Amino acid sequence: MTATANLSNEQTEILSTIRDFVDRDVLPNVARYDHADEFPAPLVETMKEMGLFGVTIPERYGGLGLDLTTYALIVEELSRGWISLSGVLNTHFMASFMIKTFGSEEQKDRLLPTMASGEIRCAFSMTEPHAGSDVQAIRTRAVPDGEDFVITGQKMWVTNGLRAGIVMLLAITDPSAQ
Repeated sequence: MTATANLSNEQTEILSTIRDFVDRDVLPNVARYDHADEFPAPLVETMKEMGLFGVTIPERYGGLGLDLTTYALIVEELSRGWISLSGVLNTHFMASFMIKTFGSEEQKDRLLPTMASGEIRCAFSMTEPHAGSDVQAIRTRAVPDGEDFVITGQKMWVTNGLRAGIVMLLAITDPSAQ
């Protein structure tokens, strides 16, 4: 458990809310979801209602605009209840961070509001059969074709792919940069 002495009042309140959610809704149900190999749709819906999918997305896009330390504390508390919930959130966070940091203004305006609300959630695909998670060994390519890219290659998993509206895919665009 995180030491609370150095937390702001806002962080303390947020963590208390997350702790209550974990204790009330997650811990009593985690074994059932794991045993049934069932996606925890009601828990994810509550996470949406709590604004967790927009924790680090700026307020101008409908997010909470919180810092990375607060995000990490939230993930820690969710993980205390069930690591799978933090996985759903982390995958989404990676995508929103990439769009927020590297996306065009059009992409930010179009995507971040629905990502902040959790209406659209994100997936991530990196692992390849011959490379595992060794990103230096990936072979999937993204080749420009007009305004689009043609993707060639093979991935093993798309983390959270069955429930995602956006997939972040790791591919090489410049083979000479390896």
